[in-house]
Amino acid sequence: MAGPSAVRVAVVTAYYREDRADLQRCLDSVAAQTHPCTHFLVSDGHPQDFLDALPVRHVKLGVAHGDYGDTPRAVGSLLAVREDFDAVAYLDADNFYLADHVRGMLDAAAAHAEGFDVITARRFFVRPDGSRMPIADEPYQQHADTSCYLVLRGAFPLLPLWALMPRPFSVIGDRVFWRAILARGLRVGHLPRETVGYRSLWKAQYEALGEIPPPGAKELGPDILAAARWWFARPETERAPVTRLLGFDPGSLFVRNTP
Repeated sequence: MAGPSAVRVAVVTAYYREDRADLQRCLDSVAAQTHPCTHFLVSDGHPQDFLDALPVRHVKLGVAHGDYGDTPRAVGSLLAVREDFDAVAYLDADNFYLADHVRGMLDAAAAHAEGFDVITARRFFVRPDGSRMPIADEPYQQHADTSCYLVLRGAFPLLPLWALMPRPFSVIGDRVFWRAILARGLRVGHLPRETVGYRSLWKAQYEALGEIPPPGAKELGPDILAAARWWFARPETERAPVTRLLGFDPGSLFVRNTP
């Protein structure tokens, strides 16, 4: 990999109907990066026209795809590849980066003589008002949230998986992506600092803290259960090609999942 200062980084944000204030926080955090980035905003059927006046790449998809942002994420990823970016990062529209996030990821990538294919970071959880929640992220060896990836050229062949994985798996798409990385034996580095702000709307996290969940809080369990039932109802003739595509048996993902 070239020296960190020379690496062209694309940040891909899939968005749907997020509140403008949340989307603006996401935009501002990318613009404030100490390493320059090109921000791809890909609307999933509901474009916000104010983005057209900003120094970002605004890609408007004609319809909403109902797959947790995987289709716009795939579109943005492949545009970045074709336009010769060296690395692709992701930032969900309701999340944000600390200013040194991308620079820290690139420094972690450059610290290994043989290079890495993927770098992951850690997230900290915030309430809708921006206050931090006393919740630790999952161990980095087990999971990386979508907004915590920096994908380098050695892992670019994985990028189409956002669109190639079966639609029911989109509810845990970042876990599918992580397991596909491991299954291929890619070289993974890690930035141990918490540099990604994750706005939590998961009801279980608030209940675990003894707090009243905010308006709009969600439960993930029913969608995961539906995905598991869909998968295990498939005949082996349908499951085998998916397993080959992903590089692992996705049934192993449905033991326990958390946001």
